[in-house]
Amino acid sequence: GLMSGLVLLIGDALGGANGLVMAFGFAVLMNFASYWFSDKIVLSMYQAQPVTEQENPRFYGIVRTLATRAGLPMPKVYIMENPSVGLLRTVLP
Repeated sequence: GLMSGLVLLIGDALGGANGLVMAFGFAVLMNFASYWFSDKIVLSMYQAQPVTEQENPRFYGIVRTLATRAGLPMPKVYIMENPSVGLLRTVLP
């Protein structure tokens, strides 16, 4: 919301009423893209790789058990190389 407001303020300052309308259109497009593509953007940004049950049965099994216990559908499982999640390496070699 704050980012959209900032875009609208900039549009108004630069172009008046026409700039405000154009900024509103840009804000709508930006929010649409963020809503629908944010997962793909983050996965590609961190070069995450999809995991199959055959590749890593232990990790996949843990995720499946957690999803089943929570009554949720099985999510897509990815692994990414990132030093901020180094703790997972000690838990899941």
